[in-house]
Amino acid sequence: MINRYTSPKIRFTSILKWQVSKLLHTQKTIPSSLPILYQDHLPEGAYALWLGHASLWLRLGETTVAIDPVLGNIPLHSRYSPLPVPKEHLVADVILITHAHYDHYDKSSVLFLLEQNPKTIIVAPNGFWRYLKGKIPRERCFEMEWWESVMVGDLFITFTPSLHWSNRIHFDMNKALWGGYVIQNSEHTLYHSGDSAYGEHFKEIHERFDIDEAFLPIGAYRPETIMKHNHTNPPEALQAAADLGAKRFIPIHYGTFKLSDEPVDEPIEWLEHLKNTEVYPFEIQIVRVGEIYRFNTTSTLKST
Repeated sequence: MINRYTSPKIRFTSILKWQVSKLLHTQKTIPSSLPILYQDHLPEGAYALWLGHASLWLRLGETTVAIDPVLGNIPLHSRYSPLPVPKEHLVADVILITHAHYDHYDKSSVLFLLEQNPKTIIVAPNGFWRYLKGKIPRERCFEMEWWESVMVGDLFITFTPSLHWSNRIHFDMNKALWGGYVIQNSEHTLYHSGDSAYGEHFKEIHERFDIDEAFLPIGAYRPETIMKHNHTNPPEALQAAADLGAKRFIPIHYGTFKLSDEPVDEPIEWLEHLKNTEVYPFEIQIVRVGEIYRFNTTSTLKST
């Protein structure tokens, strides 16, 4: 599965050197200062609700979508930002999973949501069934190749490439795909990239879709020698938004888990500086954890 959508393999010695350096130069943990907007329950109408990191709750038309739901801590990492909505009020008609990494596919969170709504459908990358076998009927788990689409309720969902990789243990390296999703109905088109380094795939997505909102990651970029092959920093995310031809760029993947060396609040501070000093061909919409984002109603349904 090695191809132009696969991040280059990082030498084990580079990773070991990084981890040893972290142990020898332990820095004081500085808590996040990001505000949290708490909600008693999911809102009515069409919306996007950011739960922190890459977890996004959407309602378009009559369908509620959870993307990469992580409702608590993950192995080796505790949340800096608490869950902004009571867990028992989180219900989804469909769960989209971008890839198998623990900060995107949290098994306990997905199983909880399946208990909340036994009719929930899961859409996941090809090869992902290995992680769900026995937990959901096979006919309710749609595995997708890059550029494949599926209709769920009133939504047209397309799985798109990203420049990344996937595994949970050493022996399942890239056994399942990874990517992002374009989600459309007759009134709206939005894109969630999952994890991705900067690459030509953003322009390829623009060739196929007219994106209203692009939810793009801005965190987990240091040390650059390792992270630049897997994630985007704020300037790269801004360039990705331009390549996508997006009307609005909404940053995610920061402020919740400290997965890399930059301070937990640095990505959004860097982005806000760029926002205030440069002019971009799209709107930059910064939403806080728990903030309800309302869509406009401009129709941009287009696909090939």
